[in-house]
Amino acid sequence: MIEYQDAKRIAAMIAAIGEPTRMMILYRLAHAPHHVGQLAEALGVPMVNMSHHLGVMRQSGLLDDEKDGRRVVYKLRPEIHTPANGDPAILGTLALGRYNFVIRRGKDGLGKPAAKRKAVKKPAAPSSTEVLA
Repeated sequence: MIEYQDAKRIAAMIAAIGEPTRMMILYRLAHAPHHVGQLAEALGVPMVNMSHHLGVMRQSGLLDDEKDGRRVVYKLRPEIHTPANGDPAILGTLALGRYNFVIRRGKDGLGKPAAKRKAVKKPAAPSSTEVLA
């Protein structure tokens, strides 16, 4: 049986990666450490948003951060991340308490920057004088 405090800690880590942008950050960091600017540019996320996501992940216990001059470099904590052992399809494994999550390589060409996200405009609502077909 799992103790409540352990379950709470593990749930916080799972919640921290249970958001699409954070999943993409996790994937990048499983490949190599990155500083905030690199991640923001690669994922097409504003720097302030990236800092927030990284802060959530750090506070949950997933990440370590280290100053490199004026930059802060983030990496997955070695206590929870095990890099792959020769399997080219796997980047590594996250051990979150009793739960293991395998991070598989994608077909995304990891070195290429992601396309910038664009705001999706909603079509204007038809006015009451327009006739809808």
